[in-house]
Formats: sequence, C-alpha cells, structure tokens
Amino acid sequence: MGSLRNGVLRVEGFVLQTIKWVLFVMMAGMTLSVLLGVLFRYVLKDSLSWSEELARYLMIWCACLGAVVAYREGSHFAITLIVERFHGIFGKIITKVAESLVFIFFITVAAKGITLLFGLEGQTTPAMQIPMGIPYLAIPAACLVIVFESLVMFFFSDANPR
Repeated sequence: MGSLRNGVLRVEGFVLQTIKWVLFVMMAGMTLSVLLGVLFRYVLKDSLSWSEELARYLMIWCACLGAVVAYREGSHFAITLIVERFHGIFGKIITKVAESLVFIFFITVAAKGITLLFGLEGQTTPAMQIPMGIPYLAIPAACLVIVFESLVMFFFSDANPR
C-alpha cells in the first residue's frame, strides 16, 4: 500500500508541477498576444485579427488550470466555519463529505463538457480557424484533473495541504 501511495503522490506532484509550468507559458503567451495587439493597433495602425482571440482562449485555459492549482493548494474561497467548530471525527466526516461532493460535481461537469465537445465538431474559431473544441476542452480537462486531485485528497488526507 505504501508504494501505491508514493506512486500516486509522485504522479500527482508531477501533474501539478506540469500544470504550473503550462500556466506560466500560457500567461506569457497571453501577455505577449495582448501587447502585440495593442502595438499593431495603436502604433502601427494595422490590427492583428487573431491577437484578441488567442488572448481570450489562453485566459480561459489559465482560469481552468488555475482552478486546479487553487483547489489542490486550498486557495479557493471556502466557508470553514462548520469544519472549525467540529474537531476530531466530526470535522473529518464533514471534510470527507465535502470532498465527495466536489468529486460528484466535477465528474458531472466533466461529463457535460465532453458531451459539449462532441457537439462542436466541424466548428472553427472566427479569426484563427482552429477547432472550437480546443478552447472548450479546458473545461473537461481541468475538471478531470480536479477529480483526480479530489481522489488523492480523499484517500490520502495527510497529503492534503489544507
């Protein structure tokens, strides 16, 4: 059981670090896209058709992947009044119920997001002409990672940073 736990926590740490690096690159790309858009529009008087669209889709991905990091690090807004009032076994039960509800919610959103992706087949973005599934993929992808994180936190509560 110890080697399984260590393996899962190693994979989880790798996934989280990879997401943080991807977020860094996406934020840099979004910043560069906005700066180029402003430069071309107001300085060179010739706007780029794709810069706003790219920045928008990168921001969507950053918000979704950022939610994964915030969930894992316990940075999301939370009402901890109930958990703080009950210590010991009742606090642990409430925490497990909350983690179970998070799991159910995000598995449902991921399933609906995947269904939405199938409905977007053949549609492309207006400026960049990339499949619309790429921006919309952020929702189920982030939800599935949150589902993984919730399972890790449920079964390995001592790995929970909160």
